[in-house]
Amino acid sequence: MALGGILKTGGIVVAAAALGAGGMYAAQYVLPHPALNAAAAAVKPAPKPIMFADISDIMVSIPPTTGAPATAYLQFAVQFATTDPNALIVFAQLQPIIKADIINLLMNETSGSLQDPQTRADLIKNCLDISNDVLDQKANYTPASPFSAAYITNLVVQD
Repeated sequence: MALGGILKTGGIVVAAAALGAGGMYAAQYVLPHPALNAAAAAVKPAPKPIMFADISDIMVSIPPTTGAPATAYLQFAVQFATTDPNALIVFAQLQPIIKADIINLLMNETSGSLQDPQTRADLIKNCLDISNDVLDQKANYTPASPFSAAYITNLVVQD
């Protein structure tokens, strides 16, 4: 082999060694380590699945304005979110009480007031409070307030 071929081969070997050393450096100091990622993942708990309890098929008569006779019908349904599966069981047992309290709440509304977004927001908050209060008071449910959110799934006013 000629001197040029030996030098060329030597240059390729040196370049390969330099690339290998650079790759090793990057793997150790620049790239994230799987062990560290596993430790970070172990610290974060897995999110709990969200489950829903619902009250549907509520229909009440409401007036168009306060003090007027009831001439409109309100069809209403709401769902409550929780991550506690036991809350669904207790909710099902106490659903008639929760539904009655929500009906009483709805009968204080008017078809005019339900057009206001703030009234609907208050209705959501009050329904959530009703469901949590009934579970807390009637079943001494622990932990208190198992439902974290309420969602209106049907709201129809028919004059």
